[in-house]
Amino acid sequence: MDRKVDEHVTRDAAFLLSNKKGNFLSLGKDNFSYMQGLFFFDKEKWIPYKTIEDIRLNAEVTALKNNFFGAERHYKGGAEDSFALFNNSMIYSVQNYTGELKLELDFRHIFDFDDKGRIYSVFKEEDLIIVRYDKYSDDSLTTLERTRFLAIKGASSFRQANRWIKKYYPYDVIRRSRSEFYVYQGITFDIKGGVELVFSFSRSKEEAKNHASQIYENLEYVRNSMKKYTYHAFSSKDMALNAAMKALDDLVISVDASDRGVGVFAGLPWFFQFWARDELISLKALLLQEKYPLVKSILFKYLQSIGEDGLIPNRLPASFIKSIDAVGWLFFRANEFMKALTKSGLLNEYLSLTDMILIKKALEKSIQELTHHHSKDGLIVCSSQETWMDTKEAKRSGACIEIQALFLAMLRMHSELAKLTRTKPIYKSLEKELVTKVRSSFFINGELLDCIGGELSEDSSRPNLFLAYYIYPDFLSAKEWKLSFDNAIQKLWLDWGGFSTLSQTHQLFKQEYDGEDDASYHNGDSWYYVNNYAAIAMSRLDKEYYSKYIGRIAYVSREDLLFSGFIGCGSELSSAKHHKSEGCLSQAWSNASFIELMHELGKD
Repeated sequence: MDRKVDEHVTRDAAFLLSNKKGNFLSLGKDNFSYMQGLFFFDKEKWIPYKTIEDIRLNAEVTALKNNFFGAERHYKGGAEDSFALFNNSMIYSVQNYTGELKLELDFRHIFDFDDKGRIYSVFKEEDLIIVRYDKYSDDSLTTLERTRFLAIKGASSFRQANRWIKKYYPYDVIRRSRSEFYVYQGITFDIKGGVELVFSFSRSKEEAKNHASQIYENLEYVRNSMKKYTYHAFSSKDMALNAAMKALDDLVISVDASDRGVGVFAGLPWFFQFWARDELISLKALLLQEKYPLVKSILFKYLQSIGEDGLIPNRLPASFIKSIDAVGWLFFRANEFMKALTKSGLLNEYLSLTDMILIKKALEKSIQELTHHHSKDGLIVCSSQETWMDTKEAKRSGACIEIQALFLAMLRMHSELAKLTRTKPIYKSLEKELVTKVRSSFFINGELLDCIGGELSEDSSRPNLFLAYYIYPDFLSAKEWKLSFDNAIQKLWLDWGGFSTLSQTHQLFKQEYDGEDDASYHNGDSWYYVNNYAAIAMSRLDKEYYSKYIGRIAYVSREDLLFSGFIGCGSELSSAKHHKSEGCLSQAWSNASFIELMHELGKD
């Protein structure tokens, strides 16, 4: 997929490559964030480690291309450079170019802002160029904190520039993050026609050298393997659907730590953790692709982690904020998993009787503990940062509509499991009582309230009713849902093709994304994943009646995927005022929900 890069998109067009080990590379015409560059995942600290800031030719970039197994930059005059990631190496090629190639270095953990005590050494060893990086913990350079190595294979000669340059990142200014850094312009290569280089990173010099040499000697095999996987795995006739599947696949990460295993990163570049809610929401897209072993592995990881309060960990590695909805998504997706297996005649192949009993016991434990620890007046309640709208500024506490839908789905699932296991459906009456309670508490004068008993007393319409319909549509009639959807559209619809996360007349509503201070995050910003689920909900309720909104959402998500942000990746959100690619620029549930939407619309 090509994208012309001009002044209009200089900030928000780049590519992102990942290799399923947590390593990633993002570059564009110019880096607009300090979180771009080449990163290798530090499994000990569970954080990406940056190495290369940029590598570029002395020419003007005119276009970017993401071909799924790699990425390319095209330059004025016909030159090209291309990139691919394999294990702990980056493969870099230059064609049709004679001139200087500059390598800029910036060794640091992704959130390490300490610029003191940084020493780079560049030297030739055998037929490789070695970059040694030493980080000292003080200015006296007496206490060595860490050493890292980057081995470069394929260059016959180099010149050491040995100077520091100041970098300014405009996207980080918008996000109110640190936006000025000094990076090391370390090496210049003289290129005549073209070159192929391999960059390998390690704590060990010998390991970096060996890996670079192995990859270099097997370049054609490595490239062909990546191409074959890409052509086999992403063969839809729809380019945007292929892009979303590839972007989600890139976020499926395999790590060695036994307590984490395989999972889906919530997003790159900065959500490099397994967030339970994000991961479980994204499972449906993997289920649609029939990735049954992966889906089972992730489900059972969480089924065995239910705590005494009925919840599962918010994320791995753990954080202090709880998640009231992740456990509901766990059982919602587990139920869909069982139904998909049953439909395909594969239930007994993937789920044993022991597995079914484990699911049922986990479900019963969660229902009992949620009722005991998290209910009030017959509804499931939460604190202000426990739903997916998890910022303090959202002020979303009390009983929330999608949480009730998730709990209702859990109660219904228990009755369905009881039939399969020939046991007593003990929660049928509770489900009926809760349906009545939710209707009477939330559906008022033709409008479905978002949250009751919380901090916000004035009009606080939000798009979570679409999630509620997607999860458990049976507590309202079709006519009542249509009234509710129409009211939400009137208050939340944005003309460019999405829903704001708060009523546009509310005093807390923010028109522009304002980054790290979170004020707009759930008080205006339009989230691609919610928009996609809203389109699915409207399609299921009345596809013809809501066709204008469904079509516009699909178009906007497609544009974001193919032509903006990280090309080929679904962004986290957009400002309410104008359609943009903002937030985290490759977000798992944005990619996953788009895959679902395309299947819903018959575009698979």
